[in-house]
Amino acid sequence: MSAQSDVESGPKARREDARARMYRDLIFESAECVFGQKGFDATTMQDIAQEAGVSLKTLYAAYPGKKELYRDIQRVRGKAFVESVLVASAMGHTPHDKLALTVRSHVDFLLDHRDWLSFRLRTRVSWGIRPDDEDAAHYWELGLRNISDILSAGMEQGIFYKGIPEDVASVVQSIMQVEVTRAVESDSIDAEQCAAGIMLHLDRLLSPPGALEGA
Repeated sequence: MSAQSDVESGPKARREDARARMYRDLIFESAECVFGQKGFDATTMQDIAQEAGVSLKTLYAAYPGKKELYRDIQRVRGKAFVESVLVASAMGHTPHDKLALTVRSHVDFLLDHRDWLSFRLRTRVSWGIRPDDEDAAHYWELGLRNISDILSAGMEQGIFYKGIPEDVASVVQSIMQVEVTRAVESDSIDAEQCAAGIMLHLDRLLSPPGALEGA
Protein backbone atom coordinates (compact mmCIF):
# COMPACT_ATOMS: atom_id res chain seq x y z
CA MET A 1 0.00 0.00 0.00
CA SER A 2 1.36 3.41 -0.94
CA ALA A 3 1.98 6.22 1.52
CA GLN A 4 -0.86 8.14 -0.13
CA SER A 5 -3.22 5.20 0.47
CA ASP A 6 -2.18 5.09 4.12
CA VAL A 7 -2.98 8.78 4.49
CA GLU A 8 -6.37 8.33 2.84
CA SER A 9 -7.26 5.25 4.89
CA GLY A 10 -6.71 7.08 8.18
CA PRO A 11 -9.56 9.61 7.81
CA LYS A 12 -11.75 6.94 6.20
CA ALA A 13 -11.21 4.56 9.12
CA ARG A 14 -11.95 7.35 11.60
CA ARG A 15 -15.16 8.23 9.77
CA GLU A 16 -16.24 4.60 9.81
CA ASP A 17 -15.44 4.30 13.52
CA ALA A 18 -17.36 7.51 14.25
CA ARG A 19 -20.35 6.24 12.23
CA ALA A 20 -20.29 2.91 14.09
CA ARG A 21 -20.19 4.71 17.46
CA MET A 22 -23.06 6.94 16.39
CA TYR A 23 -25.21 3.95 15.46
CA ARG A 24 -24.25 2.14 18.65
CA ASP A 25 -25.20 5.15 20.81
CA LEU A 26 -28.48 5.54 18.91
CA ILE A 27 -29.30 1.85 19.35
CA PHE A 28 -28.34 1.97 23.03
CA GLU A 29 -30.68 4.89 23.76
CA SER A 30 -33.48 3.42 21.64
CA ALA A 31 -33.25 0.05 23.39
CA GLU A 32 -33.31 1.77 26.77
CA CYS A 33 -36.46 3.61 25.72
CA VAL A 34 -38.23 0.49 24.43
CA PHE A 35 -37.21 -1.59 27.44
CA GLY A 36 -38.66 1.15 29.64
CA GLN A 37 -41.94 1.16 27.72
CA LYS A 38 -42.45 -2.57 27.16
CA GLY A 39 -40.11 -4.43 29.51
CA PHE A 40 -37.35 -6.82 28.52
CA ASP A 41 -39.44 -9.89 27.68
CA ALA A 42 -41.96 -8.06 25.49
CA THR A 43 -39.28 -6.18 23.54
CA THR A 44 -38.00 -7.55 20.24
CA MET A 45 -34.96 -6.58 18.22
CA GLN A 46 -37.40 -5.40 15.55
CA ASP A 47 -38.94 -3.00 18.11
CA ILE A 48 -35.50 -1.58 18.87
CA ALA A 49 -34.55 -1.24 15.20
CA GLN A 50 -37.83 0.56 14.50
CA GLU A 51 -37.32 2.95 17.43
CA ALA A 52 -33.77 3.67 16.30
CA GLY A 53 -34.73 4.01 12.64
CA VAL A 54 -32.11 1.50 11.51
CA SER A 55 -32.21 -1.81 9.70
CA LEU A 56 -31.99 -5.11 11.54
CA LYS A 57 -28.67 -5.67 9.79
CA THR A 58 -27.30 -2.47 11.31
CA LEU A 59 -28.73 -3.39 14.69
CA TYR A 60 -27.18 -6.85 14.71
CA ALA A 61 -23.86 -5.42 13.56
CA ALA A 62 -23.82 -3.37 16.76
CA TYR A 63 -25.29 -5.95 19.16
CA PRO A 64 -25.79 -9.70 18.64
CA GLY A 65 -29.03 -9.72 20.66
CA LYS A 66 -31.24 -7.92 23.16
CA LYS A 67 -29.60 -9.69 26.10
CA GLU A 68 -26.27 -8.10 25.17
CA LEU A 69 -28.00 -4.75 24.78
CA TYR A 70 -29.61 -5.11 28.18
CA ARG A 71 -26.32 -5.98 29.84
CA ASP A 72 -24.56 -3.04 28.18
CA ILE A 73 -27.26 -0.67 29.42
CA GLN A 74 -26.98 -2.10 32.93
CA ARG A 75 -23.20 -1.76 32.87
CA VAL A 76 -23.06 1.77 31.47
CA ARG A 77 -25.93 3.23 33.48
CA GLY A 78 -25.07 1.31 36.63
CA LYS A 79 -21.48 2.56 36.54
CA ALA A 80 -22.51 6.18 35.94
CA PHE A 81 -25.18 5.92 38.65
CA VAL A 82 -22.85 4.60 41.33
CA GLU A 83 -20.08 7.02 40.42
CA SER A 84 -22.41 10.02 40.72
CA VAL A 85 -23.71 8.82 44.10
CA LEU A 86 -20.22 8.16 45.47
CA VAL A 87 -19.00 11.59 44.41
CA ALA A 88 -22.00 13.26 46.02
CA SER A 89 -21.85 11.35 49.30
CA ALA A 90 -18.13 12.08 49.68
CA MET A 91 -18.94 15.78 49.90
CA GLY A 92 -20.79 15.36 53.19
CA HIS A 93 -19.13 16.24 56.49
CA THR A 94 -21.22 14.04 58.79
CA PRO A 95 -22.89 10.64 58.28
CA HIS A 96 -26.26 12.38 58.12
CA ASP A 97 -24.98 14.83 55.51
CA LYS A 98 -23.54 11.97 53.50
CA LEU A 99 -26.80 10.06 53.63
CA ALA A 100 -28.81 13.10 52.53
CA LEU A 101 -26.44 13.75 49.63
CA THR A 102 -26.57 10.08 48.68
CA VAL A 103 -30.36 10.17 48.59
CA ARG A 104 -30.48 13.40 46.57
CA SER A 105 -27.92 12.13 44.05
CA HIS A 106 -29.82 8.86 43.80
CA VAL A 107 -33.08 10.67 43.04
CA ASP A 108 -31.50 13.18 40.65
CA PHE A 109 -29.84 10.50 38.54
CA LEU A 110 -32.94 8.32 38.29
CA LEU A 111 -35.25 11.18 37.38
CA ASP A 112 -32.71 12.41 34.81
CA HIS A 113 -32.65 8.93 33.23
CA ARG A 114 -36.33 8.17 33.06
CA ASP A 115 -36.11 5.34 30.52
CA TRP A 116 -33.63 3.43 32.66
CA LEU A 117 -35.72 4.14 35.73
CA SER A 118 -38.90 2.96 34.00
CA PHE A 119 -37.20 -0.29 33.07
CA ARG A 120 -35.96 -0.79 36.62
CA LEU A 121 -39.44 -0.19 38.00
CA ARG A 122 -40.98 -2.55 35.43
CA THR A 123 -38.96 -5.47 36.80
CA ARG A 124 -40.87 -5.10 40.09
CA VAL A 125 -37.83 -6.37 41.98
CA SER A 126 -37.03 -4.75 45.32
CA TRP A 127 -34.01 -2.47 45.19
CA GLY A 128 -33.07 -3.90 48.57
CA ILE A 129 -32.49 -7.35 47.05
CA ARG A 130 -29.34 -8.29 45.14
CA PRO A 131 -30.12 -8.50 41.38
CA ASP A 132 -29.62 -11.77 39.53
CA ASP A 133 -27.75 -10.14 36.66
CA GLU A 134 -24.06 -10.02 37.57
CA ASP A 135 -23.41 -6.60 36.04
CA ALA A 136 -26.36 -5.08 37.87
CA ALA A 137 -25.37 -6.94 41.04
CA HIS A 138 -21.84 -5.52 40.94
CA TYR A 139 -23.02 -1.92 40.99
CA TRP A 140 -25.80 -2.74 43.45
CA GLU A 141 -23.16 -4.05 45.86
CA LEU A 142 -21.05 -0.91 45.47
CA GLY A 143 -24.06 1.25 46.24
CA LEU A 144 -25.07 -0.91 49.19
CA ARG A 145 -21.54 -0.76 50.60
CA ASN A 146 -21.52 3.03 50.38
CA ILE A 147 -24.78 3.31 52.32
CA SER A 148 -23.62 0.65 54.80
CA ASP A 149 -20.41 2.57 55.50
CA ILE A 150 -22.38 5.78 56.08
CA LEU A 151 -24.78 4.01 58.43
CA SER A 152 -21.95 2.29 60.29
CA ALA A 153 -20.22 5.62 60.94
CA GLY A 154 -23.51 7.15 62.12
CA MET A 155 -24.19 4.20 64.44
CA GLU A 156 -20.78 4.66 66.04
CA GLN A 157 -21.52 8.33 66.63
CA GLY A 158 -24.98 7.64 68.02
CA ILE A 159 -26.71 9.45 65.15
CA PHE A 160 -28.40 6.25 64.00
CA TYR A 161 -29.81 3.31 65.91
CA LYS A 162 -27.46 0.37 66.31
CA GLY A 163 -28.01 -2.47 63.87
CA ILE A 164 -26.45 -4.46 61.06
CA PRO A 165 -25.44 -1.76 58.55
CA GLU A 166 -25.90 -3.98 55.48
CA ASP A 167 -29.42 -4.97 56.52
CA VAL A 168 -30.41 -1.40 57.29
CA ALA A 169 -28.89 -0.25 53.98
CA SER A 170 -31.17 -2.68 52.13
CA VAL A 171 -34.16 -1.13 53.92
CA VAL A 172 -32.94 2.34 52.92
CA GLN A 173 -32.81 1.27 49.28
CA SER A 174 -36.33 -0.16 49.48
CA ILE A 175 -37.68 3.08 50.96
CA MET A 176 -36.05 5.04 48.15
CA GLN A 177 -37.73 2.74 45.63
CA VAL A 178 -41.16 3.34 47.15
CA GLU A 179 -40.77 7.11 47.18
CA VAL A 180 -39.28 7.34 43.69
CA THR A 181 -42.12 5.17 42.38
CA ARG A 182 -44.62 7.55 43.95
CA ALA A 183 -42.86 10.50 42.35
CA VAL A 184 -42.96 8.88 38.93
CA GLU A 185 -46.65 8.02 39.27
CA SER A 186 -47.54 11.57 40.29
CA ASP A 187 -48.33 14.30 37.77
CA SER A 188 -45.57 16.54 39.06
CA ILE A 189 -42.05 15.25 39.63
CA ASP A 190 -39.83 17.31 41.92
CA ALA A 191 -36.45 15.80 42.76
CA GLU A 192 -35.92 18.04 45.78
CA GLN A 193 -39.33 17.22 47.20
CA CYS A 194 -38.87 13.50 46.56
CA ALA A 195 -35.45 13.45 48.25
CA ALA A 196 -36.79 15.44 51.20
CA GLY A 197 -39.63 12.96 51.61
CA ILE A 198 -37.20 10.05 51.63
CA MET A 199 -35.02 11.72 54.25
CA LEU A 200 -38.05 12.43 56.43
CA HIS A 201 -38.85 8.71 56.46
CA LEU A 202 -35.23 7.76 57.07
CA ASP A 203 -34.77 10.23 59.92
CA ARG A 204 -37.82 8.81 61.69
CA LEU A 205 -36.65 5.26 61.09
CA LEU A 206 -32.93 5.53 61.75
CA SER A 207 -32.37 8.22 64.35
CA PRO A 208 -33.19 8.24 68.10
CA PRO A 209 -35.11 11.32 69.30
CA GLY A 210 -32.77 14.28 69.59
CA ALA A 211 -29.85 12.46 67.96
CA LEU A 212 -29.77 14.76 64.96
CA GLU A 213 -29.68 18.00 66.94
CA GLY A 214 -26.53 19.72 65.79
CA ALA A 215 -25.64 16.80 63.49
